[in-house]
Amino acid sequence: MAALGISAVWSVSNFGGMIYQALEHNHEHGILVAFFVLAALFMLSFIVFYLSHLIKLPSFILAIFLGLAAKPLLTPILGNEELLGVIVSFGATLILFAGGLETPFANFKKLIWKIFSVSFVGLLITAFLFSWTIWFLGGIFGLEISVLASVLLGALLASTDPAAIIPVLKRLRFHNRSIKDIIVSESAVTDVVGTLLTVVFLSLAVGGGFSGGINQWYQAIFSYESTTVLAAQLFFGALLGLAGYFFLELLLRAKHLYGEEFEADAAFFISVPVIIFTGAIFFGGSGYLAAFVAGLVFHITEHLSETERFFNNLVDGFLKPIIFILLGALVDPVQLLTYAPIGIVAALIFMFIIRPVAVFVSLGSFHFFGQERLDWRDLLFISFVRETGAIPAVLMVTIISLGLSGMEGLVEIGMWTILLTLIIEPLLTPFVARYLQVAEEMQDRTKAPLNKKTTVVLVTRGESFLDRLPYTVKWASKHSISDIAVMLCLEDKYSAALEKDIKTKAQAAFAQESGKLKEKSSAHIDFAFISRKGSLHENIDNLAKTDNKVVAIFVGKKMLDYRLSEIKQLAVPFYFMD
Repeated sequence: MAALGISAVWSVSNFGGMIYQALEHNHEHGILVAFFVLAALFMLSFIVFYLSHLIKLPSFILAIFLGLAAKPLLTPILGNEELLGVIVSFGATLILFAGGLETPFANFKKLIWKIFSVSFVGLLITAFLFSWTIWFLGGIFGLEISVLASVLLGALLASTDPAAIIPVLKRLRFHNRSIKDIIVSESAVTDVVGTLLTVVFLSLAVGGGFSGGINQWYQAIFSYESTTVLAAQLFFGALLGLAGYFFLELLLRAKHLYGEEFEADAAFFISVPVIIFTGAIFFGGSGYLAAFVAGLVFHITEHLSETERFFNNLVDGFLKPIIFILLGALVDPVQLLTYAPIGIVAALIFMFIIRPVAVFVSLGSFHFFGQERLDWRDLLFISFVRETGAIPAVLMVTIISLGLSGMEGLVEIGMWTILLTLIIEPLLTPFVARYLQVAEEMQDRTKAPLNKKTTVVLVTRGESFLDRLPYTVKWASKHSISDIAVMLCLEDKYSAALEKDIKTKAQAAFAQESGKLKEKSSAHIDFAFISRKGSLHENIDNLAKTDNKVVAIFVGKKMLDYRLSEIKQLAVPFYFMD
């Protein structure tokens, strides 16, 4: 199905030139071309989503291949460097804003020194070593890779991608929770730091007065001129980020006052990172840093749940695929194959040598010092979970849009590195976690043991079911249902002691509800308590697809982050509870 989908896109896109030629005869030529290209991007994002659900490859990889196939359709964008830059900058701003929102600020503060160590020191080491690797391999493979291209590749590929990492880690239960927090937080921070480093190099390159070898380029980071640029980027970026946080808090206060959410809230919410990005750039700061800081400090509550859902759908379903679609469209397939040997070798060195060296150098001291010391196995796992993705892709497209000379091989080598990290590392992460004994997969070997009678299930990730149980009992009695099961999925909070404590509270609550029913002379209800080690989503999927005669599933609206499309596919009705 994936091959057919890509082939169909390729077949249709071959008519792209004919379509644009036909549109040229219309007096509304400019508008028609713009609308057609925009519709093509929407359609390609749609195809990426559904194809990624058919095969076990990240959607980013499919987006790259679809971009390659749809290149003729996207020619008007690819030939307009200014428009390309605007689309990419807008997407990157919201992606980094989303990265800040996904990073728990409390955990970030607790682990700040570890996060900053790997995000600054580790990233510089990664960038420097990879730049030298590209330059060295270029000579071995007989390809002319310029010093500037090598330096930029090191800077833009040094960051990691939270969008690729977080879905994999959600399926793992860590013995040391701080390992997951370090990986997620530093992946968001390195996106910003990698962007800042790339901006510094680009400012030197665009200035035209700097030349030298790789060592000189990296030494220039600490020069007065570069330090001044970097200081301005950091200061105004952080300042505008805090201003963005202030405006977001005003929106949240308004929601507390009104007590309800409106459709226009999403417009204000999305405008904030765009406005502070513009302001930061105007004052010489980093717009990307501003967007990230605003998202990091701000905490979304249930008063903005619909806005958050819309924003996440926009970023994940449209902006991220578009970045990779455009990246794929910018690549010449012949050139991609030409650079395949150096790209593949460089990517393997990048993953299995450079990344571990950077992690052990930057975090090795925390093995010996600090309150929460890191085991060698923890460091090895952190070294492996280092996918690179969305922001490096954004930076590559941005560099191409600038039209700099000497960029031969940059996109092709970068593409191979992104592809291999996204193919190899997510697939092997659960195996590596088990082998190193740092985490285990959240999964259950057997199905939930329910009775064969008609049953209502109250699902919970903690103790919130205690307040919701009376309503569930009332609903079951009204509908003459005599069985209620409470299914506990502690996920990454699981421990035998916590499970036992919650089970004891559940049994006490069951006895209390049974007593109330007896006093009212109501029909008797049988209660069951089930604890599952797997994720909440998987257990609900299994529950809804079995023959256990489950007629309703009660869930808390704040804890269940199902997509609407997934709920529609389940045969059992949901009841969302406060």
